[in-house]
Amino acid sequence: MLDFQKLITQITNVGLDTVSSDIGDTSQALINAQTAFEEAVAGSAAFISRLEQNEFLPYWPVSLPLEPVRADYEVPEFETPYTVVAADGSQIMPSHHEVFNCYLLNMGTTMISYGVKLPPILNSMPRLYHRPEDLYPLVDRRRVHIDELYVTLERNLLELTTVYELAATASDRKIPVIAFVDGSLIPWSLEKMPDNYQMAYMTACGEVLQSLQSMRIPLVGYISHSRSSDLINGLRVSKCPYPLSQCRDYCGHLNEEDFPCSSIWPCTDRQLLSGNMAPRRRTCTLLSGASLARALPSKHQICFTYANVGAEIARLEFPRWVAEDAEMLNLAVAVSMSQARKGAGYPVSLSEAHNLAIIRGSDRAKFFELLARHLVSLGMDRVRPSPKESRKRRGIV
Repeated sequence: MLDFQKLITQITNVGLDTVSSDIGDTSQALINAQTAFEEAVAGSAAFISRLEQNEFLPYWPVSLPLEPVRADYEVPEFETPYTVVAADGSQIMPSHHEVFNCYLLNMGTTMISYGVKLPPILNSMPRLYHRPEDLYPLVDRRRVHIDELYVTLERNLLELTTVYELAATASDRKIPVIAFVDGSLIPWSLEKMPDNYQMAYMTACGEVLQSLQSMRIPLVGYISHSRSSDLINGLRVSKCPYPLSQCRDYCGHLNEEDFPCSSIWPCTDRQLLSGNMAPRRRTCTLLSGASLARALPSKHQICFTYANVGAEIARLEFPRWVAEDAEMLNLAVAVSMSQARKGAGYPVSLSEAHNLAIIRGSDRAKFFELLARHLVSLGMDRVRPSPKESRKRRGIV
């Protein structure tokens, strides 16, 4: 257990030495970043050209604007009937200390229509994985024991396929459909997996995105309280004093805080935009520079914009075919704003999906209790947690 008497003295020091934080918006780094952003807006064409010349040179990915650099694009109201679908998942991780080694994915789903008299559909769908091929999947022709990374990626893929299935069903309502998932569309941890798994994963993602494009249903990855610094990284390239931003050649001997461009670092895009974007406005759209975002076919590559949804500056991600279609882009951003307003700061469809998906401690305990009873009914002996898990639950003293 935590000794809060010993911890409180450490808590009092939190934030005192932070260079740039949500309460430190007057920091010099943020002021410098805001000045650099104003210069980028004023010289948008030159700024974009500089990024294109240095796209693969810095230590960090470079995201390319697909529109003139601004943070005041007006988002038109969307008042006609529409349907939102959303999926969010949670899991019980595999553990060899439990009564049986397995894992569970629980998918919360919502389908809500506005402007028409159709009832919302809220649901949760648990999926139990317990067979040997589930616990020892075939990766690069070798059986591997699943871990948290594998289960998380499988959950992300299941969220994507589930929201596509929902969208296909919702399209029967004959009104526009917008699909939401919680968090980034970029599978950041995928790079840690073997190449064959990465290829299979991206192929499955591409198939879902292609199906959604065929139905003209925009997909939005909604990121609240984003920590991304794509705009900041672009501004660092523009502030680089060298002809080309070849970090390894010019700054490889320095710590990052000593780079010439670090006068605007560390800051997040959200901090930069908080004082530069009015409500119901968005930034230009940008093509993510992340290698995984570019691993998809060109039309499906992941793009993003930042939007002032009222309660915060949210990051919205979507495939490139949404970014390059004005009608779908306006629909996606406008509905994201509307959903956030209806949900008191966070999209109501995603909030409801999360509440349906979440597995609480009591749910987990009941799941393993039901599993143990079933195994006993089959005549299995020693259906109990490992000695370590049993002792942890009971304590020693």
